[in-house]
Amino acid sequence: MLEKKKNGFIEYLKERLKEPLPGLEAHKLMAPRAGEGYLRSFEPPKKYKKAAVLVPIVDDDGDLKLIFTERTKTISHSGQISFPGGGEKKGETPEETALREAEEEIGLRKKDALILGRLSDLYAPPSNVMITPVVAYLAKEPEYRKNDEEVESIIVFSLDKLASGKYNREEKWTFEGIEATVPFWKIKGKVPLW
Repeated sequence: MLEKKKNGFIEYLKERLKEPLPGLEAHKLMAPRAGEGYLRSFEPPKKYKKAAVLVPIVDDDGDLKLIFTERTKTISHSGQISFPGGGEKKGETPEETALREAEEEIGLRKKDALILGRLSDLYAPPSNVMITPVVAYLAKEPEYRKNDEEVESIIVFSLDKLASGKYNREEKWTFEGIEATVPFWKIKGKVPLW
């Protein structure tokens, strides 16, 4: 029964990722707000870098979990929680980039990941990068090989728990003298998941 349920979810997700996604509206839900507007732009300039991240959904005896990394203090977006990923190399597809980076950062073998589709691109103004999230299913948790130069820790967190709303937070933060309301998930100590 569990196998049938799992296969049903994978097929559902594959099909759902082919349909129009909420994109910008979903991004706005987690964007810092200042007054009546947003603290950042959602539109990229004419020139920007391209990157991709892997959104790995791992099956843990029927409990679907997401794999995140906490970035080291020595790389861009230091100390943040993110999905494994990085900059696209010339000629790579987002899927190739996401899988290559996941292998480099956490040791995930490409052959163990079933690509289900893509989420909407997200522009990150601080680094002038357009990020393509690539969703993948893993039948079991990988044997991790953490890249200590890029990854401080690997965080595996239940998708049901993340979606429950129990871990959602909002705080007032100040950015360059502007007070903003910042939504995030609190899944690990003091480090926010944006």
